[in-house]
Amino acid sequence: MSATLIHLLRHAPQDDTHFASSLRVIGPQQGLLLIEDAVYALLPHTSAINAMQLLPASVKLFALESDVLARGLAIDDLPPRVKLIDYPGMVELCTQYDKVMSW
Repeated sequence: MSATLIHLLRHAPQDDTHFASSLRVIGPQQGLLLIEDAVYALLPHTSAINAMQLLPASVKLFALESDVLARGLAIDDLPPRVKLIDYPGMVELCTQYDKVMSW
């Protein structure tokens, strides 16, 4: 897959400006991986999830499943384009991209 860049987001969208900044710079064929409190961006009916839904379809969206579960988010409520991954999957995913940008 060797796409150019994956953005690794770890802060809650409401507590930090990194979420909005990362969405502004993410380009086509890039990826976005939500970990830790950034998974709160997946809460239904929020401005954060609405903003992510506006990303081009070519942007791949991922979330760390253990962080989603630890924060009590309902997996059934996640958008279909978000792929849940585990820790080994996160490592593998990061190696598939040329660069990883941590926010």
